[in-house]
Amino acid sequence: MRIDFSVPAEFEEVPLGMDFDAAWAEVNARSAYGSLTAARDEQRLTEMARALQRISRFLDDSGVVYAANCLHSFEGELSLGSLAVALVDYPYGDDAATAARGSLRGVLATRGEGWTGTVIDAPCGKAAVFTGGQSHVLPPTFSPTGEEIEVLTAEFHAMIPVVSEGGGEQRMCLIAFSTPQITHWERCYAPVMADVLRSLRCIEFEQYSAGTDAAPPTKSAEASGQSVRS
Repeated sequence: MRIDFSVPAEFEEVPLGMDFDAAWAEVNARSAYGSLTAARDEQRLTEMARALQRISRFLDDSGVVYAANCLHSFEGELSLGSLAVALVDYPYGDDAATAARGSLRGVLATRGEGWTGTVIDAPCGKAAVFTGGQSHVLPPTFSPTGEEIEVLTAEFHAMIPVVSEGGGEQRMCLIAFSTPQITHWERCYAPVMADVLRSLRCIEFEQYSAGTDAAPPTKSAEASGQSVRS
């Protein structure tokens, strides 16, 4: 099965399942852009590369098929966001709508106050969507102060039961987005996540390959169109 969706061009993909050499190259390349200028000493870059390698492999092992982050200016302020898309086995029974409603109730029951959610009709099918705030501990390696700090993030999650027309294995598509700039969520990132959901398509390999041997497109003129296989 292939997952197709579009994200804005400022989202920069994070490679999955990286070894240390790849993680080292990634950290050095990003530090050269200026966002990590304060972390140019080799020891700290090495620590960041090791942490990035662990994260990259964890995401890959968890069923994540696409991960990216963005660092840009929004209304004169620096803004950071992280996005991950996963596709996991999820035997949900005979009704995708029931699965979406069940996912909604289950997630809201564990998130506590401040989280809200609903089931919507998206082009890709029924989707349970959730928004709320979450507190995370940023380790010293990635902290601008070099000390462990607590960071509050605004988060968006979506769970979409994937309907297989061939009656094969059932899957759940998971989308997770977070930003530490919580005041930017409503005006900047909520429209972006709405567009991701509108663009999401789950396509059987047989549907795509029928009549053509060409590889799926991975870029479009206006945005980074992701064609992700599992």
